Amino acid sequence: MIVHQVFAQIYDGEIKNIIVCDNYEMANWLTRASHGDEAFAVDCLQYPCGIGDRYHDGEFYRVNKDGAEEAIQYIPTAEQMVPVLSAQIAYMSMMADIDIEGV
Repeated sequence: MIVHQVFAQIYDGEIKNIIVCDNYEMANWLTRASHGDEAFAVDCLQYPCGIGDRYHDGEFYRVNKDGAEEAIQYIPTAEQMVPVLSAQIAYMSMMADIDIEGV
């Protein structure tokens, strides 16, 4: 369950600010009011991004010291990790059973 929503305010491909807001419509309205009609809000709760990072093609990027952009990885929620971890445990258990039988 998400209690607060976190949005990046994007203008000209750059994160200008990070805000907490009740919903996307209000976040987008506040972004346009602050940064102009071309600005927009993007949900960034699961991305470790910050002011000055970039956003384009539906992805967040951090600009390195050499000027190269590096994609910022999505951080899954605990709820999203449960099925992944369950599958990994099942696979490891199966592999352990195979190793024991083969000895």
